[in-house]
Amino acid sequence: MNNKSMANQILLLVFLLFLLSVGLKHYYQDRFAAEMFFAVMEAALVGGIADWFAITALFKKPLGFPWHTALIPRHRQKVIRSIRNMIDQDLLTVQSIKKRVESSCFVTLLIGFVDHERGREFIRNSLERLGKDMISKLDIRDFVNHMEGFIKKEIKNIDLISQMNNVVRWLLENDRARVLTMYIVDELINQLDKNEAKSNIYQYLEEMTQTKNRSPLERAFIWLGEQTNSVSLSDATDAFYAEILAILQEIKNSDHVIHNKIHENLTAIAEAPEKNYMWLEEVESWKMTLATEVELGDAVIHVSEDFLKTANPQLSPQLIDWIYTQMDRYWMFFKGNIELQEWLEVRIKQVIYELIEKEHYIIGEIVQRVLGEFNDEKLNRFVEEKAGDDLQWIRINGSIVGGIVGLMMFLFLRYVYDPYVVPTIQSWF
Repeated sequence: MNNKSMANQILLLVFLLFLLSVGLKHYYQDRFAAEMFFAVMEAALVGGIADWFAITALFKKPLGFPWHTALIPRHRQKVIRSIRNMIDQDLLTVQSIKKRVESSCFVTLLIGFVDHERGREFIRNSLERLGKDMISKLDIRDFVNHMEGFIKKEIKNIDLISQMNNVVRWLLENDRARVLTMYIVDELINQLDKNEAKSNIYQYLEEMTQTKNRSPLERAFIWLGEQTNSVSLSDATDAFYAEILAILQEIKNSDHVIHNKIHENLTAIAEAPEKNYMWLEEVESWKMTLATEVELGDAVIHVSEDFLKTANPQLSPQLIDWIYTQMDRYWMFFKGNIELQEWLEVRIKQVIYELIEKEHYIIGEIVQRVLGEFNDEKLNRFVEEKAGDDLQWIRINGSIVGGIVGLMMFLFLRYVYDPYVVPTIQSWF
């Protein structure tokens, strides 16, 4: 039961008790209890009706009484401005909001949200949505031009000589150069074991026999071989293949001269790289050629178009997983770095403070705009919902206080006014 219903029931109860007191006073005249009960109920009824009229007059016209009633609808603009000022200047002031912000820890809230299952699902969905949106709006030509300029600029700034020197020193450690050479040789042997190897050698030899730019001696040997049927491309291919395979098998021997030669050259470069002027110049020349003359645009466009065909309209799950994994790594680093968390907390609160100071007036404008859209009935209901309980207690207190005042007046008149005050006044005349 709400307070309004309780106030109505109490007023009805007071009215019924007043009727009962009238009957008791009529049948028990000059009885102290009957007269006191009547006085108390009369005052309680008057107090209850008066407060009911006053509270109802705020919202409506009680009993159709038109003067100084329906105060809230009649003065709706003043009421709305008052509510706005109360919220803007008393309840949600800049200082009160700042104190609430100061007592909050946004980084803790952020960590709790991201670590929650819903938070991670939200981040993953946002990544997919953002990726699709970026890809759909991406200008490939403009993107590639920027990428090409960025790559060439970075290539120019790279100190390849020092980087290559580091690579050389790394190769010399633990005899890595020999291990790398053996690995390359094994890969070459594996490639030779494929069927395409012999066909490629045969094609190369065939092209060589048909080349016009040969020396007279080469043309003579080839002509002689063709006339005597002593030159067979198939036999030459087999011989060439066997020779290459034999050379590679020899290089697999760790004592082969090529390993020692590679080690000597790498050692010379590592000990005195500044003396290898030709090597330094070649490296620098190669770098500048790559940065200035090589056109990366077509290649990057081709790769980008192939990527977009597979990524749009549905992003590759592998790509999303990779991005998500990288973000998770940085997120774990962030959670373990207290200083970084404190820095972010300070920055977040600074932004919020600036936003509060600049946009605080919006709170009042929103309140005024929302209340301005209410009709009289909605405005009355809004005020009743916010202050209705207190207003109904005023009605209840009206009956209670009225009854108490009625009792005090009855006792005063009975034991003070009638026996003492009235005779005193009469003696003056």
